[in-house]
Amino acid sequence: MSLLPIIVRVWGIFMKIKVSVCSDDVLYCERLVNYFNSHYYDTFQWNVYTQSVYLQQIFEANTADLILVGREMKSELQKLDESLRDGQLWAYLAEDDGEQEEGIWYLAKYRRADRIFRDLLDLYAQKEHVRYENAAIVSGKTTFIAFVSAAGGLGASTIACAAAKSFSRMEKTLYLNLEDTGSCEISFKGEEKPGLDELVYALKSRRNTLGLKIESSVSQDEAGTYYFKECANPMDLQSLLPEEIEELLKAIEAAKIYDKVIIDLGNGLQDKEITVMSLANRVVMVTDNSEIAALKLRRCLAFIQTVEETKKVDIFSKIHIYFNKVLKNTQIPEQISQIRVCGAFPVIENGSFTGIIEKISGMELLQGMK
Repeated sequence: MSLLPIIVRVWGIFMKIKVSVCSDDVLYCERLVNYFNSHYYDTFQWNVYTQSVYLQQIFEANTADLILVGREMKSELQKLDESLRDGQLWAYLAEDDGEQEEGIWYLAKYRRADRIFRDLLDLYAQKEHVRYENAAIVSGKTTFIAFVSAAGGLGASTIACAAAKSFSRMEKTLYLNLEDTGSCEISFKGEEKPGLDELVYALKSRRNTLGLKIESSVSQDEAGTYYFKECANPMDLQSLLPEEIEELLKAIEAAKIYDKVIIDLGNGLQDKEITVMSLANRVVMVTDNSEIAALKLRRCLAFIQTVEETKKVDIFSKIHIYFNKVLKNTQIPEQISQIRVCGAFPVIENGSFTGIIEKISGMELLQGMK
């Protein structure tokens, strides 16, 4: 009997995608499963059958999320009762992109592994049963830290990037840029993945594949920080409703992949930013020692207090204030509006944006944000 069950560990609280493969191409099946167990071991659970006699057993068992059938077994598959075939999500493993029947799914065998991975996720997206626990973010494994400022140019994004790089040295850290026009291009250089565009699509399409897209769309830079590439069109990010932002963050938490999530909000105070701050474990408010920054910070804090009263959310108690671009020997207040000032980052002269990030990422002051 040619039966090769492969069992691997569960990914977070998501049920792993159970794939049953039935094909007489033994060598291909072994290579496929070995590769996916090495590179995507936390997403799939495989069962491989190499004789067509098992087709009926596979379809009747109703235990697979996705069934892949070698096209060489087409005649044997067609002998199965139509109700069996229609009751399962299945696709042919095809040698090439030759003649295909309308209404039948096909998975091309010989293409790049990352493309096969995405094709499998797209096939699985036809099922509508992926769910995650509706638990509060603050109660989970992952710590969410939101970075915001009361005005532009104060360095909230710089410090957020530096914190992400710093924390990545010891923990699995995700940098999530939710600024309307934010970009990761300069700060993080790594493999090209679809990024936020895929997440926005998953949220808007309501196909219950958000958890899968969180894994398949994330990039990792050379220093080890995970990040989502920005939306090609900023309007797509702006289109997200507060409840969709909440769904995104809770899906990231439910995956239980990351120890830290750094959320870069820039200087916005709209519904999106309020939603994130109310869900985060901590809120880092960045300011500087200028008169205008002090004025805007006071107005920002007053606004947040009003929001708390009207929306019955908790933000104020989670705020930690940090000064940026502070000259040596400059005095900073111990508290502002009864919020403790946790420290000050110095002025860094004549540095590029990436150079400043690298210098700040090595500063001990960041460790107090954890």
